[in-house]
Amino acid sequence: MTFPHDADSAPSAQPRQSVRLQRWWMHATLALGLVAAGNAALAQDHFPSRPIRVVVPYTAGGVSDTVTRLVTQKLSERLKNPVIIENLPGANGQIGSQAVARASPDGYTLLVVVAGHVVNPSLYPKMGFSPLTDLTGVSQFGHIPLLMVSSAALPPKNLSEFAGWAKANPDKASFASSGTGSGAHLAGELFGESAHVKLTHIPYKGMAPALTDMFSGQVAMAFDSVQTMMPQVKAGKLRALAITSEKRWPSSPEVPTMAELGYPNMTGGSWIGLLAPAKVPAPVIAKLSAELQSVIDSPEVHAKLIEYGIDPVGGTPAQFNAFMQGEAKRWAQVIKQANIRLE
Repeated sequence: MTFPHDADSAPSAQPRQSVRLQRWWMHATLALGLVAAGNAALAQDHFPSRPIRVVVPYTAGGVSDTVTRLVTQKLSERLKNPVIIENLPGANGQIGSQAVARASPDGYTLLVVVAGHVVNPSLYPKMGFSPLTDLTGVSQFGHIPLLMVSSAALPPKNLSEFAGWAKANPDKASFASSGTGSGAHLAGELFGESAHVKLTHIPYKGMAPALTDMFSGQVAMAFDSVQTMMPQVKAGKLRALAITSEKRWPSSPEVPTMAELGYPNMTGGSWIGLLAPAKVPAPVIAKLSAELQSVIDSPEVHAKLIEYGIDPVGGTPAQFNAFMQGEAKRWAQVIKQANIRLE
């Protein structure tokens, strides 16, 4: 039976029900927010509770591997938790990087990379993952400036003389690298473009055979790490022309920077840092980053990094991500301009 007032009361009942639903939704949303915040805090407070695996996508014994072991040993001490290193080399770092990109985003699988990480997308357009979106920055260990050296068997004694000699001797103006698409290759191409000289790139399987040809003057110039090149400079076999660091290198203050000599776009070089899968909770990333900053700032690690030819950095995850994005764009332009292709 329908009473006459039922029709009149129906419209007023609906708003009251709507208000109750809105209040319920507000309380539920607030509760969920508090739970999420609590879970995030809990994840940070209890992280890590088991061993952390750090993948180095390069062979054991190299600079990246050595630096990773130095830094993670101290990180393990600070976290009071084991940190295990695993080398997964291959495909210019892609094999290990892809494994971490596909790992569970819980902070227990991390990745160490060098500059090639952000260059790969321009060299390998059909990668199975995106280095810049499937992975995110945790901490940049440091910059690795490159030393520009020329053969002591050739006439040029400084950068200005080398540029002039290269223009006058295009058939002899060559530069070596450890492989096509390597940091040394890209630096050589950028210098040739900046100095308006035509340089012939000669790729080698590593710098050891390249050095032999440089000693005899068969190859004119190369870029590589201070650690690799400075001993040969001190032995009189190579000449140090300039360095790509922002400031003169502490152990070699006599070597001018590229910026001092009129090449500000040549500041930079390689770098090394730690990444995580993109969806790792922000509190976990923040905790790892903060602990790594303390490690990098410690006198022992700071001094060791300089000894290895690395300028310590650290910084926030946001700063590291912005840096990687900038580097990817920078070297993509060089690769396009030089028409660098990998078979």
